[in-house]
Amino acid sequence: MKRTMNKILLLLNISLLGACSLVAPAPKHESAPVNDTAPEVVAIHVPAPVIALLAKRQAWCLLPEDERLQVQGILQTRNNSTSQFQQLILATCAPEHNAKQSRALITTLSAQSLSEAERALLSLIDDTNRALLETQQERDVLQAKLRHTIDGISDIEAQINSNETQQLRGQQ
Repeated sequence: MKRTMNKILLLLNISLLGACSLVAPAPKHESAPVNDTAPEVVAIHVPAPVIALLAKRQAWCLLPEDERLQVQGILQTRNNSTSQFQQLILATCAPEHNAKQSRALITTLSAQSLSEAERALLSLIDDTNRALLETQQERDVLQAKLRHTIDGISDIEAQINSNETQQLRGQQ
């Protein structure tokens, strides 16, 4: 369920990014009243390489996990910014497993010369990873507390059972 939600959120973000490239500002007519409080829609140009990369991601995410691992192995043998970006995009197919790897790639890519659209995509992935890592950390803390609580309850039950056994022996 969580994996499905992550994929849905990521696809939604990608769709929104793609939609941003299609939005153009509405023409201003002189007869129309001016509304200074409404934000102006700004067109964002998403370069073809970024769109191609997102299309490649979609195809990669449809692959079985073992085939994605093969693609990842091939990309890791190449040491250039394009393959690093592709590794990052591939890692987004399973963000819950690759968040730490993605953070390392983001750090490496941030130091390089990138287009505005690539930086925006990098920022989007980084924000998502950061939120995912925080959620995983919170989950780990809650699991530890739950384990501690269960252990405490087990200790109490063992003590109660021990007390009952002693009382039964005392009555005999």
